[in-house]
Amino acid sequence: MKRSATILMLILLIAVVGGVGIVYVFVLDNVQLADKTQRTISIKIPTGSSYADVVRILKSKNALKNYNSFEWTCRLKGYDKKIRSGHYVLRSGKGNRAIVNLLKGGLQTPVQLVIYNIRTKEEFAGLVGRTLEIDSVALLSKLSSQDFCRKYQTDTNNILSRFIVDNYEFYWNVSESKFLEKMQKAYADYWNKERKQIATDLHFTESQITTLASIVEKEVIFDKEMATVAGVYLNRLRINMPLQADPTLVFARKDFTAKRVTAYHKEYDTPYNTYKYAGLPPGPICMPRKKSIEAVLHAEAHRYLYFCANPDMSGYSIFSESYEDQMRVAAMYRKKLDAMNIR
Repeated sequence: MKRSATILMLILLIAVVGGVGIVYVFVLDNVQLADKTQRTISIKIPTGSSYADVVRILKSKNALKNYNSFEWTCRLKGYDKKIRSGHYVLRSGKGNRAIVNLLKGGLQTPVQLVIYNIRTKEEFAGLVGRTLEIDSVALLSKLSSQDFCRKYQTDTNNILSRFIVDNYEFYWNVSESKFLEKMQKAYADYWNKERKQIATDLHFTESQITTLASIVEKEVIFDKEMATVAGVYLNRLRINMPLQADPTLVFARKDFTAKRVTAYHKEYDTPYNTYKYAGLPPGPICMPRKKSIEAVLHAEAHRYLYFCANPDMSGYSIFSESYEDQMRVAAMYRKKLDAMNIR
């Protein structure tokens, strides 16, 4: 009798322990949050990762409360034999079953690629590499290859004009080819028949419009002046007058922290020196926003040939038709810079 009772108690104990284990594995919250304000944990599983790599990544993020139960669930559901790369978001309150289903099913959360204030191919490749799994070195190598650029009917000086500044959504582990395909679709969508026709009417290619837009982008502080500044540059180009755009000199020297353009910039012999050489520089000096491109396509019609920063240091410009008026304003502005000890 005692033996039967003991066996019965053992069976009940096993059932209780097993039941608790099942509840723990499949139901209870196993997401470890750093504090009460945190609601999610993001993890990135690189392409080619093993099951051991996944566990290591989770531990490096301190993502789970209990790893034994998680690994038990992984083996039970076969996840240890089927790893999918990607960016995954673990949410508060999720148990092992939900976590494993997320990872095994490849249910990624997309990431945002925000292109803004990019001047060079190096900066662009770096941004892509920091945001996506794409190798920034390999991408930069392509952007610097004439053979690659020819596929897009451009060259290494103008390749950045083939990428439209915007906010994009990608899966983190998107391939380089799929990334480029989506970016070129965005380019084709933007440069529609209407915009191409406007560029043609202005006697410019799309890349040339983008190059001029990049100068406008870096010349103005307030967007409301873009179309006016674009009009000044178009007026200069029509009469073969040098653009004399300070931002092109800053770009040529890669002196992006410069507060004032000096002889150091103006004496540098480069095709990007728009004081020495008339016409547009070989390519854009940044990746301009759409509104900068629109400012060139719909430039303000006027007779201004000059503009200078307002000596009141408001950030606005003073526009002039005559060289004499320009020199008067420029002298006042230089005097203000000297008084502020801006060298």
